[in-house]
Amino acid sequence: MMRRISPSLLVWLVLVWLMLWGSLDASTAIFGVLLAFAVLLFFPLPVHRWNIFSRPLRLVGLAVYVVWDLVQSAVRLAFDEFRHGSKVKAAIVAVPVLSDVDHVIASAANVLSLGPGRFVLQIDRTNRIWYVYALGVQSRVSCDKIHDDALDLQVKVMHAYGSAEEARTARSRAEEAKQRRRARTRMESQ
Repeated sequence: MMRRISPSLLVWLVLVWLMLWGSLDASTAIFGVLLAFAVLLFFPLPVHRWNIFSRPLRLVGLAVYVVWDLVQSAVRLAFDEFRHGSKVKAAIVAVPVLSDVDHVIASAANVLSLGPGRFVLQIDRTNRIWYVYALGVQSRVSCDKIHDDALDLQVKVMHAYGSAEEARTARSRAEEAKQRRRARTRMESQ
């Protein structure tokens, strides 16, 4: 039975339970342990060997990129709010999903959603599309930048988490998607 229950996940679930209740009393902790144990027993997660720390330098590079993106997004959103007030425009941009691996897709979507003013509204796995909601969109150029930035972010996540082959595949898929977007933009402007 212990193979089905990860001690680190059990501790994490108990911590989340305690944070949700905002209480550190004994009865809440005991109930949290029992509930976490039951959840892990009745809804076991598949065994997955995914070590995100296998490429620490790439992970640090991704973290630096995320921090820079957070600062840049916050400044851009504050500027748009100051400049346009309540008339800040938003858009939903369709962005191709570059990976076939669920945890990489979810990780990239979560990293993108960290920045203020944008988040992944929906992931369409069947058609391999993210629908990204973004504030501060003033023109087609802004939409194109959101599209390309989301592709670049996916490539960085694949580079940090995925295998070398997955990273190469993501990079080539990103370039193809950017070329298709540029071709569409040229056709629409003619």
